Amino acid sequence: MIISINDAIEGMVLAENIYSSDGISLLRKGAILKNSYIENLKENDVKNICIDNESFNKISVEGLVKSATSKEAIIIAKKIINRLPFSQEKNIKEIIFIKEKIIDELLSEKEILKNILNMKTIDNHIFNHCVNVSVISIIIGKSLGYNKEELIKLGKGAMLHDIGKIFIPLEILNKPGKLTKEEYEIVKKHTTFGYEILNKISGVDEELANISLSHHERYDGLGYPNSLKAGDIHEFSSIVAVSDVYDALTSDRIYRKKVKNEEAVEYLFNMKWKQFDGNIIDKFIESVASYSIGRKVILNTGERGIVAEGNKGVPTRPIVKINYDQYNNEIKKPYYIDLLENKSILIENTFN
Repeated sequence: MIISINDAIEGMVLAENIYSSDGISLLRKGAILKNSYIENLKENDVKNICIDNESFNKISVEGLVKSATSKEAIIIAKKIINRLPFSQEKNIKEIIFIKEKIIDELLSEKEILKNILNMKTIDNHIFNHCVNVSVISIIIGKSLGYNKEELIKLGKGAMLHDIGKIFIPLEILNKPGKLTKEEYEIVKKHTTFGYEILNKISGVDEELANISLSHHERYDGLGYPNSLKAGDIHEFSSIVAVSDVYDALTSDRIYRKKVKNEEAVEYLFNMKWKQFDGNIIDKFIESVASYSIGRKVILNTGERGIVAEGNKGVPTRPIVKINYDQYNNEIKKPYYIDLLENKSILIENTFN
């Protein structure tokens, strides 16, 4: 199995020889990794290694859970929470706790862990996206009144929703331009690939595998792979569909730049009862896209301040108390800007 050098740990056995960029042999097939070997490989700019599956299975689960993958997932989760508009809410600690529980449970299953490591090795952007989608889905699920067990199940399924992309050629996944019709058809297969992967793993709930299969189904029946409509789509899949699109729009991609929060929310709002379940869109806007009171923001004018008050029904256009001018000079007499009345002024970013 090919893994990232960052996920290598002492005791693993190499399944192939490793050479430096200039052809010098660094380690031979069958070598048992030591920490010093791993550091040496990193210094020689080795990105990935091929390890023996038997040695992988002999490594303790506890050791793997404490490895870089677990730590990286939690760091990514904290980053997405910090950049979401709602991030000053009191339930942040609970969301991180739930995320840690999800990571712990996922990485304790060796077959799932192998697939996650493969996903990270193929394209770390997919791994980041899956963590982000999982966090956003948990927040939406929480606003829908899900209990802890339901949130964990939803979060696990969201974390694995794109696992099928490990079987999509990297040159298609990272193509900078528009996909051809044939390439797009190949990408669409990641849903069924993911379902097949998860369905073969004993103990994986059908609902988790179904999220991978159905997160591109759409309310109007124009999604894939089975053209399901409205009530035929499980609520978990509908939640992940919204989270998936929001994170994709608000994250940089090789083929396009990210859009602003308001633009992503506007797109999703316009797709209400068309591509997406309107109830879930409402909960998404209420729980994810709303700017919480006290959130520090930067306007497109360069002015900085804090959200002083929300505008009911339009959560992305709050009233902002301005504390710093466009030159970052502190203002002696702060003033207020109502973004609902000043349509040309937008929240450019948030900060801590």
